[in-house]
Amino acid sequence: MKLLIALLTHHNLPSLKRLVKSVENQYPESYIDTEAVIVVNSLSDEYYQSVLNEKFSFKVVRTDSNGKPGKGKNSCRDLFLKSNADFMSQIDGDDLLYPTFVKSIAQHIQHYPNIDVLGCYPSDLVSKEKVGGYSFRCGPNDEYWGGVWGVSLIKKPDHGIGQAHWVDDPHPCSYDRILLQSKSSALIRMDEDIPNGEDHLYSIQLLAQHQKRNLRYFITMSSDLYVTDRTFTNTIQFEFPFEPHIEEMKRKMLMHVSPWRSSQEELPVIFNDLLIGQAEKAEILKKIF
Repeated sequence: MKLLIALLTHHNLPSLKRLVKSVENQYPESYIDTEAVIVVNSLSDEYYQSVLNEKFSFKVVRTDSNGKPGKGKNSCRDLFLKSNADFMSQIDGDDLLYPTFVKSIAQHIQHYPNIDVLGCYPSDLVSKEKVGGYSFRCGPNDEYWGGVWGVSLIKKPDHGIGQAHWVDDPHPCSYDRILLQSKSSALIRMDEDIPNGEDHLYSIQLLAQHQKRNLRYFITMSSDLYVTDRTFTNTIQFEFPFEPHIEEMKRKMLMHVSPWRSSQEELPVIFNDLLIGQAEKAEILKKIF
């Protein structure tokens, strides 16, 4: 069994170095082999050269860019489809992995070897505002808030088929963060034109295939995988603000699913025990930020 970890970067070298270090520091895992590749999807020749100059231990590949995230994420899927890997985890360059990421992914695959898509909910994160889960101050001057979850047994009262919040919500947010894909699911293309919200649209594209029984899409409550960094102000999301693209995103989402069956709450949920708990995760993030 082989996992390709595609580290997608657009411009932020310090955060890429942090992400690479988090991949290099993974706890040993014998069930799956891993290969990491750095995918530079940027219009900047200077940034590509700066990545090469770092002499990272992982292979660096530059792919054709239109300046929007969907094309970069599709390029990771293209590399995966041409590889000998069985699964892919595509990670954004400004985020990072817990040292238990590979071990936790291995557990998911071992128990569900026919899995096609794994979405993570909830996600630990660091932000400028106070966030969900166990919240704590971090950063050199305590200017950030960290939020980590301590259990993977979150009971949701409305689980099942129904209408998603985003159908009527004026400012919808992503339900999950897709962290694992099979080659069958990687054949589904991410929208390359919409500059913001493409990830949530992609989740709905995959949900539609799950509803047709073409893909096996699971949600995991294992929050010992991935950390979202919301402290940056120079990300592509700031270049393309979310609000102007909400209606286009919703319109495209409703091309794939019906309003009455648009919720990801119908997806089967995996409740694995966490490999590292709330307190240890908080300490990891305090050391990094």
